[in-house]
Amino acid sequence: MIEVRNLSHSFQVGKKGNENSIPVLKDISLKINKGEIASIVGRSGSGKSTLLNLISGYISPSAGEIIINGTNVTAYNEKNWAKFRLDNFGFIFQSFQLIPSLTTFENVELPLTLKGIDAGERKKQVMEQLKSVGLENHAEHYPNELSGGQQQRVSIARALITRPSIILADEPTGSLDSETEKEILALIQQLNKEQGITFFIITHDEEVAKISNHQFHLQDGVLSKGGAFVEV
Repeated sequence: MIEVRNLSHSFQVGKKGNENSIPVLKDISLKINKGEIASIVGRSGSGKSTLLNLISGYISPSAGEIIINGTNVTAYNEKNWAKFRLDNFGFIFQSFQLIPSLTTFENVELPLTLKGIDAGERKKQVMEQLKSVGLENHAEHYPNELSGGQQQRVSIARALITRPSIILADEPTGSLDSETEKEILALIQQLNKEQGITFFIITHDEEVAKISNHQFHLQDGVLSKGGAFVEV
């Protein structure tokens, strides 16, 4: 579950002692229940990425609260956040964010290595995860040997490998053609239905937003839903 209460954020620009505050998000509240797909739709510069970075703890809010899976994480430091992210989140990026010098297997294995899982168990879990996304025969391939759709499937397998309750997706089909986009969206829906994973997606693509249980719209830092301001 993701809950945001009266969240605001501003960036400080200019020299120290003469800074200007530029508001990016303004008093945002939303609630996403376990097992739902939610999308944040908005143009470039609307504040979508800032909201995602706040929810994942990469920046701290100027005001408001963030509650994830019942835990108030607003005041977490980076050490707390690092463990919390590893235990609760998986990430899918538009640019895949695969490490080019690692094979498909090694890219998916990396989060398990960070968690200290032994080699035998890592191999078992990685191969099971690659099979679930249709890439069990590509374990030894490097990213540059895969298509865009295959690379995104590797990214999804890596996001799932720690069995997170929440997947945070940043324009997950933004680098894909329309047919591959349909395949990835179908995979997201399948994972949501079969595993009950909560998906929080930021996108400017209405086709992506259509698979969501809830569509939120960001414009000039103000969040709305279905044409009305969000109430929780």
